[in-house]
Amino acid sequence: MLTGQLANGGAIPVIRPFEHHPGHETPPDPEEYRSDDCLWFFNAVPAFVGETGDMDFYLKVLPYADEGEDTVLGHLRRALEFNLERTGRNNLPCGLSADWNDCLRLGYYGESLFVAFQLRLGLTVYAEVTSHFGQHEEAAWALAHRDKLDAYIQQYAWDGDWFIWAIGDDGTVYGTKAYEEGQVYLNTQVWSVISGAATPEQAARCMETVHEKLATPYGLMLSAPPFVKTPIDVMRAVVFNPGIKENAGIFNHTQGWGVMAECLLGNGDRAYDYYRASMPAAYNGHAEIRQMEPYVQGQTTYSVYSPRPGNTRTAWLTGAAAWAYYSATQYILGLRPEAAGLRIDPCIPSAWDGFKATRRFRGCTVEVTVTNPHGVCRGVKSLTLNGEPLADNLVPADRLAEFNRVEVVLG
Repeated sequence: MLTGQLANGGAIPVIRPFEHHPGHETPPDPEEYRSDDCLWFFNAVPAFVGETGDMDFYLKVLPYADEGEDTVLGHLRRALEFNLERTGRNNLPCGLSADWNDCLRLGYYGESLFVAFQLRLGLTVYAEVTSHFGQHEEAAWALAHRDKLDAYIQQYAWDGDWFIWAIGDDGTVYGTKAYEEGQVYLNTQVWSVISGAATPEQAARCMETVHEKLATPYGLMLSAPPFVKTPIDVMRAVVFNPGIKENAGIFNHTQGWGVMAECLLGNGDRAYDYYRASMPAAYNGHAEIRQMEPYVQGQTTYSVYSPRPGNTRTAWLTGAAAWAYYSATQYILGLRPEAAGLRIDPCIPSAWDGFKATRRFRGCTVEVTVTNPHGVCRGVKSLTLNGEPLADNLVPADRLAEFNRVEVVLG
């Protein structure tokens, strides 16, 4: 991934590993860049470092796709600069050719709120990592840009009950109460929470809007109401029937993000409801509705705007599978690797009396037993490692033996 990044901070749209030649690739035309591509570094690299504990990975020198080389930290900075240098009239990041949603066409200088929230998360991660290495000027640079971005988000993106999703380069604002189609967009609501951009009041309200307007028995719709009259040169999803794919369908790649956002707010009951709604195995008793293998993730599930709600199509989608696994294990069960150790932070349904899980972590076996005597969703009251109480809910990696028992009490 890192060697598919160009020296300007953007990325080659498609990398073919069998013919990838770092340092010798030709950059794409400017109109081919996707705004979100390199911002996924800020999810992937910390996840890798958290699993391995190898903080020195940030100092590893890797080539860019076209020319030059830099440390991984340098690659991360260029990813941030790529989006900071490409902003629209409201100083929010441009969506470019796509912002994860391949159907979105905002014009080259149209602004994407999804990318704004990704960028905010990236600035936060970069500040934390550079602070670890004593690079305090770099951390201050990132936090200063984050403060400016926060101000622009608050000025232009909040519509009272939810966040808008885009501003076209012609000034059209998409996702307001006055915009008829695609009014509420899942990605911007959940990523406002994941990125920390939403105030506590905004986070609670926009996620309530998600529940009111996007939740179905089969999962969370990507947006609603469907696109019918919106021009195709703005939203290509209009070519899909209502309730399918990006046109108010249940896009399974995004379901884990909804689970994560609710867990971050401590809403374990709702998080599990959302997870269960889109979980393939939940349909074992009514396969005639799902109409796809019960053991795989699909790309799209037809929503309530379709005459066939619950039908799922395009099997074996890895993006949906990865986020489903990640949100279940690291947010519902709360077994979250960090550079310093294993964080235990469950957010479970209040009806659960607990659970047991076994995880391999850095060559060690960790058996976790969680009890929930008071019927809460989240909140570690006490934690012991091999019988010894710990001060908080982080199990330090340097205190792990080959086999470990962790006992957690919620309350």
